Amino acid sequence: MDFNKNNNKPTIFSGVQPTGNLHLGNYLGALAQWVAMQDEYNSIFCVVDYHAITVKQEPANLSRQILDTVKIYLAAGINPEKSIIFQQSDISAHTELAWILNTITKNADLSKMTQFKDKSGVDMNKLEDELKIFLENEINFSPEVLEIIEKDLKKGAELITKVALNASLKKYKEFKKKFNSIGVGLFDYPVLMAADILLYNTDAVPVGADQVQHVELSRTLAQRFNSQFGQTFKIPEVMVRKQGARIMGLDNPTKKMSKSMTSAANYIALTDEPKVAAKKIIRAVTDSGAEIKYSPEKKPAIANLLVIYSLLAEISIKELEKNYQGRGYSEFKKDLAAVVDKFLTQFQIKFNSFADNDVREILKQGRERVKPLAEKTLARVKEKLGI
Repeated sequence: MDFNKNNNKPTIFSGVQPTGNLHLGNYLGALAQWVAMQDEYNSIFCVVDYHAITVKQEPANLSRQILDTVKIYLAAGINPEKSIIFQQSDISAHTELAWILNTITKNADLSKMTQFKDKSGVDMNKLEDELKIFLENEINFSPEVLEIIEKDLKKGAELITKVALNASLKKYKEFKKKFNSIGVGLFDYPVLMAADILLYNTDAVPVGADQVQHVELSRTLAQRFNSQFGQTFKIPEVMVRKQGARIMGLDNPTKKMSKSMTSAANYIALTDEPKVAAKKIIRAVTDSGAEIKYSPEKKPAIANLLVIYSLLAEISIKELEKNYQGRGYSEFKKDLAAVVDKFLTQFQIKFNSFADNDVREILKQGRERVKPLAEKTLARVKEKLGI
């Protein structure tokens, strides 16, 4: 595929952090979608290592994980003859454009990002609500204060105000201490993601449901830059697959499957031993009753397992419901475990077939192919800015 020719195909861009333990949710929600799009789109897939270092990484492990992430791309079916695969840190234009976009980004754009709230444990937009709840539930007036309130309403009101202010200040200090300990990179990385996307005149970004908000930010920043400096960026569309965009945890179907979860029972890593993964399916939580029916609200656990089964076995959910009518959870999970076992066995054979040097060559070729594209966009941006 030659990106320098006008082949009339739209361009897609997406990427994954090389942080280890890529899981079944990543495959079903993102990688499988990428594979299906290769023939219809100019496809650029990145290993976003700069995003990975927003949290602490061991350098030796990160180097290994970068190579393994590319192997996962390849094992999933990404074809380097049809798609470009490259390493984010190889292209300096990503960080240059990110800095430029920072100058038009508002704190309010970033503080509302759900991923930041989840990873940091800080939600600045809810501080006022938290203070109200704290005041209602945590302040206990001493008998002496209550006696003053009964005798002198004005003096009592002053005391209440003083106690409330002191309590609020204490709560705010706790919040501020937590916020001040968070790295700027974790707060700011959606701007780098916007730069990743906008550098390549991206038409669409295939992502999981949890990344939609970040793609929307890239649209906002592109529109803002265009408004201030003239038409420069394409406005990318977000693409989320209808089924499988958000695979939930096996141990808790109300939380998404995530490699950051402390319990390995939550997810199936693509590098899990197939038999270990099969046991995770057998032990996965289920809902009350025994009917195999897709009902995300009433039966979220079984609905999640049905989605996994449907996508891996390429059988519709309606057909699965029909096949398991009158049969219980145990038989259903046993069959799904066999499907997962087979999938991972085949996936890992492919994964292990790629040599490190071959992966390095793929990344080198990817760098050479995207560098002119990135530099062209960055030069256009700088011209608009007058620098």
